[in-house]
Amino acid sequence: MKELHLTRKDFVVEWFSGRGCGGQHRNKHSNCCRIKHPATGLKAQSTEHRDRHSNQRAAFAVLAKRILAHYQRQEASTRGRARPTEVVRTYHAVRNEVIDKASGRRDTYKRVVIEASPGDMIEARLAACVQEEAGP
Repeated sequence: MKELHLTRKDFVVEWFSGRGCGGQHRNKHSNCCRIKHPATGLKAQSTEHRDRHSNQRAAFAVLAKRILAHYQRQEASTRGRARPTEVVRTYHAVRNEVIDKASGRRDTYKRVVIEASPGDMIEARLAACVQEEAGP
């Protein structure tokens, strides 16, 4: 996976006061933290600690895991689609034949594969692609 470089500017941090048990300190002070990552739309919040720093650390830890999982899923889905489905050439060792699908050029298997000289096949393929792009 490629590296992610995120800074504090990539996040929106909001502070709010907690609710429920915890006493007057929890209800009067804005110690709870909500962090958003606008690029992915992911959010995380922490209300479990009494102080700001602990809540911010906990929220960033949760959000970092979510962002990493998001980019891993995204990369896995793009990796699956990147496979070409088009057949470029067909190699028949038994018939001693190689056929290029775009140009229609045929050559001997021995010359192209065994002697390792696919230059004519590649040139024919490039010429066919250039002719296809130029149109009728």
